[in-house]
Amino acid sequence: MKKSLAVIALSALLATPAFADSPADTEGGLVMKMKGITLDIGGFIESATIYRSRNEMADINSTFGLPKPTQSNYYQDETRFSARQSRLSILATGNATPSIHLAGYYEMDFLGAAQSANEKESNSYNLRVRHLYTTADWDNLGLHLLAGQAWSLVTLNNNGITPRNEVTPQTIDAQYVPGFTWARQAQLRIVKDFDKTLWLAASIENPQTVSASNPAANTALNITPNSGLGTTGVSQNSIPDVVFKAAYEPGWGHFEVYDLIRSFDTTIANGTSNTTTNAVGGGVVLPLVPKMLTLQVSGVYGRGLGRYGSGQLADVTVDATNHVVPISEVQFLTGLLYNPTADWNFYAYYGLEQAERLNLGATTATGYGNAGLNTNWGGAFAGQIQRVDQATVGLWWKFLQGSFGRMQAGLQYSYTENKYFRGTAGAPDTTDNMLFTSIRYYWQ
Repeated sequence: MKKSLAVIALSALLATPAFADSPADTEGGLVMKMKGITLDIGGFIESATIYRSRNEMADINSTFGLPKPTQSNYYQDETRFSARQSRLSILATGNATPSIHLAGYYEMDFLGAAQSANEKESNSYNLRVRHLYTTADWDNLGLHLLAGQAWSLVTLNNNGITPRNEVTPQTIDAQYVPGFTWARQAQLRIVKDFDKTLWLAASIENPQTVSASNPAANTALNITPNSGLGTTGVSQNSIPDVVFKAAYEPGWGHFEVYDLIRSFDTTIANGTSNTTTNAVGGGVVLPLVPKMLTLQVSGVYGRGLGRYGSGQLADVTVDATNHVVPISEVQFLTGLLYNPTADWNFYAYYGLEQAERLNLGATTATGYGNAGLNTNWGGAFAGQIQRVDQATVGLWWKFLQGSFGRMQAGLQYSYTENKYFRGTAGAPDTTDNMLFTSIRYYWQ
């Protein structure tokens, strides 16, 4: 006997994946369950405006390398509208056993740049991958594995050392704040937790190199000029970046320290030389008033860490013999977050990145902050940045939120300064005032 159309339709409906609201009753989102796998589809759409008192010729992500008075765009301001920071994310989760959990996470936005794409700090190829990684967690062993592109292990966490719990500035600016130490790059990470109180981790991560000066024309250097990451958008590196990290949560606050190890290669007439560097950093997240007022502080000091900062100072320079010399630098960020109600979030940050001078010769092709460089604004200015710092304040108003998602509006003001190394005409600097607005709809 043939089935009725109603029975066929009901059978087809029951065979399709089930859709439901997000597990949190107060949040939106779309959850699909099929064959033991749960897919959580989230993201947001943003309409943003950007005003800068200097024309950086940038979208929602500022450059922080400001125009100089020797450039015409120093005397221009800019206003832009952008929707390119809008994001889409998919989280797939499944349990191999009650104590073994698997997950895969994909997050993308529209900030890729096809002609200038690179891997310096965040993959910028079209369609831009922000995150694309898989994880495995063994509860009984306290072991956690991550493989793929994610926030670097140097990025501050606020819950153990676990993905999607990174402490990122709440800014509208997609380049965040100078002094924020981070990268989003391919890596292989292993984490061990001890009763969810002490966490130890190690990762090997995609290496890239940014050089402060263009090498001499007759020198075969396999390092990256500061003007770009070569014709392919990548640099030559033979050894991955390595990060070791420890986090401790005694019951109040989150504390962590890490060691970043990097290696730089140079090809010269008599062979290849290699230089290895260390940078030591850490951070704290302190709930001064639980769920209302939070203080975060992070910093790192060492050699060759420029590309890990939002300000994007250089990693290395070269000496008179064309050998790589890593640049010493400090990165520091402090932030205060105030959440008086579920509808309002206020934030304030101050961050800086400062490099040390390297007098390695009298030409512009060697050293960093070299005394031989013309640091007068007049003529062909060839000075190099000693410090980039910024003070930022902003707010988010979540004026509609519930099972339908969340609509929020944001406002941010930033004051940024570039300070150049002192030379014969003093220590020149440039400044920029930036104002951002944002309207976002989150469906997760």
